[in-house]
Amino acid sequence: MRSTWPFIAGMIIAGLVTLFTLPILVATGVAMMVIGSMGHDDAVLQGGSSFALRDDHGRYTSRLTNTTYNILSVPMVGEPRPRRLLVRQRIVVGEDGEGLARLDAWPMGSPAELRKAPLYTVRALASSAVLGDDLMFWTERGGRRTAYSVIDGNRLFDADLPLAQFVFEPEAKRMAALSVADEEYASHGGVAVITYAAPGRVLRRLVLVADDPLRGNTLRATLSATRLVSFTDDVLGGRVIELPLAAGSVRVPVGLNDLDLTRAVVPPGLRLVPIRPWGTP
Repeated sequence: MRSTWPFIAGMIIAGLVTLFTLPILVATGVAMMVIGSMGHDDAVLQGGSSFALRDDHGRYTSRLTNTTYNILSVPMVGEPRPRRLLVRQRIVVGEDGEGLARLDAWPMGSPAELRKAPLYTVRALASSAVLGDDLMFWTERGGRRTAYSVIDGNRLFDADLPLAQFVFEPEAKRMAALSVADEEYASHGGVAVITYAAPGRVLRRLVLVADDPLRGNTLRATLSATRLVSFTDDVLGGRVIELPLAAGSVRVPVGLNDLDLTRAVVPPGLRLVPIRPWGTP
């Protein structure tokens, strides 16, 4: 009995100590968690890939979704250093190969920036999409590729045939794109649209026009059999882009930041007309 009472008394004292110290320990732990979280701010954007196959009364349909993230260093006009952007690329393609491409961009300033709406969003009907190393987001539908600037999300130009690409100086990449004239130009004898561009921006857009609309229709129908090429022309004194046509070749001298239309060579009955880049007044 003598050994039992001290044990019971010890248990009572230990319980009283725990009763009084437990709230203090809990409050201290919560305070430490609050203090530890101060100065830490997190933002998480998630994505991934999925494939769904559905049996719709004996007819199978599929849906493919791919989501990827990239961090880009983008030069900005008026800013001394490139801006870092987080871009999210998402492509959803259905059973028929038709789909929707989307590109969202956020500044890589702070986690709070990632919780805001994107700087811009690009949406386009497309069967495929890719983020190029030329500061452009490329979508493709029906054989036509369309370039968007990752600097501001603006639509730049279409390309129905391979690009003519070259370099003037180290890091001074240039490209020329060719697309069949759309209805707005075709109805006025338009044959093709030629775009001269640098990474992420358009330098000049031209439409090749035939004075005879019937001749324009014929040239437009055979445009897929040719392509733009670029080379150094000793006669014109420098680099040119050339569009070989059945009616003759169109040659335009190329400068670092523009096309020299005053020295362009155009077959009789055809002319080059400057047009404004998309998005400009």
